[in-house]
Amino acid sequence: MRLIFIFLLMSGYISSLAQANIYSADFEALYNIVRKTPSYKDQIKGENKESYQRLYDHLQKDSTHNIGSYNYFYNLAQLFFPIRDNHLGFYQLINNDFFKDANAYSNYFASPEFIKHQKFDGNLDSLQKALLQMPVDSVEGIYYLDTFLTIGLYRHSLNEYRGIVLSSTITVWRKLNWERGETAIHLYEHLPKHFRAIYADPFSKGFIYFPNEKYLQQSLINSHFYGFFQNWNYSKKRGTKDYVNLPKERPDYIFKELEPGIHYLQLKHFSSNNDKLVEAKAFYDSIKNLPTAANLIVDLRNNEGGGEKASNQFYQFIKKYTATGKVYVLINNRTISHGEIFTLQLKQLPNVTTLGQTTSGTLVYGSNYGRTKKLPSQQFQVYPTDMGAKKNLIPYEVFGVKPDRELEVTRDWVEQVREWRR
Repeated sequence: MRLIFIFLLMSGYISSLAQANIYSADFEALYNIVRKTPSYKDQIKGENKESYQRLYDHLQKDSTHNIGSYNYFYNLAQLFFPIRDNHLGFYQLINNDFFKDANAYSNYFASPEFIKHQKFDGNLDSLQKALLQMPVDSVEGIYYLDTFLTIGLYRHSLNEYRGIVLSSTITVWRKLNWERGETAIHLYEHLPKHFRAIYADPFSKGFIYFPNEKYLQQSLINSHFYGFFQNWNYSKKRGTKDYVNLPKERPDYIFKELEPGIHYLQLKHFSSNNDKLVEAKAFYDSIKNLPTAANLIVDLRNNEGGGEKASNQFYQFIKKYTATGKVYVLINNRTISHGEIFTLQLKQLPNVTTLGQTTSGTLVYGSNYGRTKKLPSQQFQVYPTDMGAKKNLIPYEVFGVKPDRELEVTRDWVEQVREWRR
């Protein structure tokens, strides 16, 4: 019996040591990746470097080594927090094979690797009642991911908010994958109503780091997820028509006459891969001699960015147009990266007015190749940046490009431009 007891103690010790070694390996690997990014080299200097070293020392010594816990992911994600670089990506990898077979799924949920989400330790009914009384301009309140999740978001500490699952309709193999009271959202406020966010994916429950979350128009405006849930975000409003964003099914490029005297040009991206460049050039060639109207609406909403190889031809097209006509540029929070840079270029031209909503604020850094890196545990993936900053763009990172005129979110934006122009 004594030998068995000693064996069990040793097994527990070895297991604990192995987990500690995994944490240390993941932590050091991520630290080395972050230090090589242009944003780290630009920003972590002098006092900032001393502060970052203190953060590193604290996290390195932490005793949290359960790879499926929130604290494990949070510790790693904190290495990104002091850096203003909204192109950086970090997320937990989930093997989706677990969701293709009912038995594998059940085994996964019972396994040590399954993420054990923090549970709210108070009275959920009281929390929900209190949050329903919050004013609409408060970050705290009841949020909906369409009909799939209802979340109670409350202030947990001075700069931290937590989102607690109040109800869920998301099922896998006829089982609800969220329990009432589990924590699905963590927000860390670094500027008023601007957050570093860690979300749990609505389906897999894996953790995802969002460097650039904002509370705007009663919504966590950047909380869009890949796959089935990409058309929704966490909002206090449910079932209202979205006039701010372009429908996903819209073509990449559109040119048409809205009425005599007004032409409309939509540009959803400036992708520079070969196939997309060919597509952009063909579209440009088809329209370059068409505009004769006195007014042109350029729609850059949801423009995903890209590069000058694609955008320069459209810039020259619009620049030439401004010599004789007026240009109205639509932008929104999902105008990102080179879409924002393109907006700034247009703002320098005469007869150009920007309208809509402040852009994303994700434009200073970027990735030439879009490469990702896995950490040693193979449980987490990093999307590092490798493009240096243009110094004149730094003031726009996080804050975005403000429109000359804001538009109402409850009415069609193109119609508002037409009305305002008159």
